[in-house]
Amino acid sequence: MQTMKPELDEPFAERVDRLARELELAIRWDRPSILLAVYSSEFVRADAEAALEAWLHEQGQEMARIQVTKPADADVPLRLREWPDRDRTVFFVSGLRRGEPTSWNALNVRREYLVEDRIRAVFWLTEGEATELARRAPDFWAFRHRTVEFVEPPEVGRAVRTARELTWMGFEEKISPEERRARIAFRKQLLSELPDSPETAAARADLHYTLGGLFYFERDYRAALEHLQVALELAQQTGDAQLLQSWIHNSLGNVYADLGRHEDAIAEYQKAIKLDPDDAYPHNGLGNVYRDLGRHEEAIAEFQQAIELDPSLAYLHNNLGAVYRDLGRQEEAISAFQRAIELDPTYAYPHNGLGNVYRDLGRHEEAITEYQKAIELGGLNDHELAVVHNNLVAVYRDLGRQEEAIAEYRRVIELGGLNDHELAVVHNGLGNVYRDLGRQKEAIVAYQSAIELDPTDAVLQSSFAAACREMGREEEYETHIRRARELMANESEYNKACIESIAGNVDVALEHLAKALEKAPGLRTWARRDPDFAFIRDEPRFRELVGEYLG
Repeated sequence: MQTMKPELDEPFAERVDRLARELELAIRWDRPSILLAVYSSEFVRADAEAALEAWLHEQGQEMARIQVTKPADADVPLRLREWPDRDRTVFFVSGLRRGEPTSWNALNVRREYLVEDRIRAVFWLTEGEATELARRAPDFWAFRHRTVEFVEPPEVGRAVRTARELTWMGFEEKISPEERRARIAFRKQLLSELPDSPETAAARADLHYTLGGLFYFERDYRAALEHLQVALELAQQTGDAQLLQSWIHNSLGNVYADLGRHEDAIAEYQKAIKLDPDDAYPHNGLGNVYRDLGRHEEAIAEFQQAIELDPSLAYLHNNLGAVYRDLGRQEEAISAFQRAIELDPTYAYPHNGLGNVYRDLGRHEEAITEYQKAIELGGLNDHELAVVHNNLVAVYRDLGRQEEAIAEYRRVIELGGLNDHELAVVHNGLGNVYRDLGRQKEAIVAYQSAIELDPTDAVLQSSFAAACREMGREEEYETHIRRARELMANESEYNKACIESIAGNVDVALEHLAKALEKAPGLRTWARRDPDFAFIRDEPRFRELVGEYLG
């Protein structure tokens, strides 16, 4: 049985040149070229790719990387056939194993595409992928024009330099979950190839830092913390890593903020600021935490400090606008959101923020326009889209356009990307719309779906209780309102007000509502319509707090 052996007697540069000569002939004679480059180290592959890419640019050729991240994008021949400028492009294809079995099947069945369309491609294969390709796509294997092997180990010094370059490649880009996981796997592979030595400490610190960031975007907070803490230990071992330490502290602050560990987050952001006083990012993080804690003036101060440090960042103005909206300072909020849009017309968030302010001001058609603009701009993930559609629901409810509100709720449910609690809240909102329409049976079904998804949420229990109270189902009402009050300790003042309203405790409900509106006056508009306050809406003190019911 024949096995592949590394061509260790042939210098690295000559093996790259063999690939280049094959491509040169294919370009000259306008014919296809299917090349296989087998490698065992990501570092060696990076060097070979870089050398070949430089040569292609000298020839006036474009290079396009085609990464397979999942079976859904693994039909490589079809992707290459549909490429708009394939006549002047050489493709670097990688990640075939991540698309199995589709990748092998597509190459075997559609191999003619590569010949018919005169495709020129280098397939970068791990040794395992090369073995699988020969076994599972034998007809494609027979079509190959040349196989070149790069299976030698990298030099440690060169690997360290390459690792620091590859670590940051594409790290800041907004990418799909599948692509993010592919990048996580790539960086883990780079880490596994670096020896644990003082010489590699800086490169390993960089890799752990970017892995921490990628896991943060994955919402895998345990893994994010592990990698960030290792990164910090390694960065502290090097004498010139003060900037990286600042970034790590900032990222730790982000993780702690998402986990609700606000004091830990504040401490990390403050450490980042001490290390790099000119960095806007930790000030932004502090602003977000202070906003979460209801410390609005401190939040404003931090966002303004961040803007002073870097006024070009649109999201800083967006975040400032969100705090102004919380405080009912609507004109300042509008100005901040509009500035964010001026700085980045493709940024969807400030359009959503403007929609919220316009809704607060009763400028409903303008609100709808802004929400729709946020959706049209794209760039939002399914979760973020769900938020915008949810906001559209609120406007349609304000306008009494309940069927459109129901349709938007359906879109939110269909989008996916929501965890069980978030989906439960959507079903709860749908139940509220049905209650508004007097369709109590449908409301009950929606509320039951909500409780099944999250039985520990006090608001969901109270909404179910409210519907049961309105239908005269006293026993169920008593069960669920008792459960809601048992669970309400950690709820916001506003939600406590809703629960006490449903329970018929007028004085306590109004006390909580007054505290809620003091912290966030912008809630007043919604409170006028909130069905949970139907039980106290005729109370004069309620009208004094929120204004007249809008009907």
